[in-house]
Amino acid sequence: MFLRNPFAGAFGLDIGDLTIKLVKLRRQHRPHKPVNYIIEEMRSISLPPGYIVDGEIQQPEMVRKKILQLLGKEGTKFKPIKTPWVVADLPEPKTFLKTISIDTDQEDLTEEDVIYQARKHLPFDLSEAYLDWQVIESNEKTSKIVIGAVPKITADSYTYLLESADLRPVALEIEATSIARALVTADKDYVGEARIILDLGATRSSLMVYDHETIQFSTNLSFSGELMTTAIMQKLKIDYAEAEKMKIESGLVYDKTKPKYLKIVTEMTDKLAAEIKTAITFYQEHFSDPNPITHITMTGRVSNLKNLRETLSRKLKISSGPGHTWKNLKLKKVDPGLEEVGVFYTSAVGLALRAAQKPW
Repeated sequence: MFLRNPFAGAFGLDIGDLTIKLVKLRRQHRPHKPVNYIIEEMRSISLPPGYIVDGEIQQPEMVRKKILQLLGKEGTKFKPIKTPWVVADLPEPKTFLKTISIDTDQEDLTEEDVIYQARKHLPFDLSEAYLDWQVIESNEKTSKIVIGAVPKITADSYTYLLESADLRPVALEIEATSIARALVTADKDYVGEARIILDLGATRSSLMVYDHETIQFSTNLSFSGELMTTAIMQKLKIDYAEAEKMKIESGLVYDKTKPKYLKIVTEMTDKLAAEIKTAITFYQEHFSDPNPITHITMTGRVSNLKNLRETLSRKLKISSGPGHTWKNLKLKKVDPGLEEVGVFYTSAVGLALRAAQKPW
């Protein structure tokens, strides 16, 4: 007997500082073949600076109106989204995700054990946070557990925002989890190797270490597209529009018309590489049985900058390449236009996959 999905039509909604992205998928069952997905809706809407800052909702009413426009319910050309069910993400700077070990087998493990150990790792007071956890590996002596936490004030603000737009959140998910769901090949065996996932965004960036079939930890990086543009603008004494254009056109390539340009962006890239090295060292020294990092998967709008992947590969001596956002949808064909915008929709696709598979 097949049970009907009580959240049929659920979609993914990625709420960022400058854009909100929506992806809705439909599962396509084919006899004797793997399940694939059809993209029913894929759309985005821009947010003016200041509406959301570092994941904190500063102007909830204005953001609510933008969500309604994206849903096609208020003054836009978008086709209306009728279902209220949504899987949304929580901002990386406000969340915590880490794999820990507890000296108890899964059968004897209690919630009190997890809470006691989680307090040693969380960067905020557990009484003021929501905690979730999942056992990923267990033997007679120890259990490996992924713990995720978010301050109640953050989670509640996003829940209220969604409900104020007449949406019903089935799940709120830590952003790193949705990104990994999209970029880690679902049917691939990663035995003996670990991955770094870099999400390099316009206003904020993060790093995730994926190993032993789960995210081991995530951390924020002091790097973003806006910081890079601001540095170019200030040091070359040009306006914002010119600095942004130069960054997009030149990336990490020498521009003879602005000989000082490459030094500016190289200094920022050096700092980024140093932060990545620190994260790798932290993982190797503080986690049990770490596998070697064999590849860096990059996503986010800044990841497409010219020569950035090659530069990081050279500095870190680890291969770097673009993430393929659509890989787990099993699309028959990914046209160049869809591939190009993939870095923009990674988290939204990860959320949509959960919404289409098992949202609760």
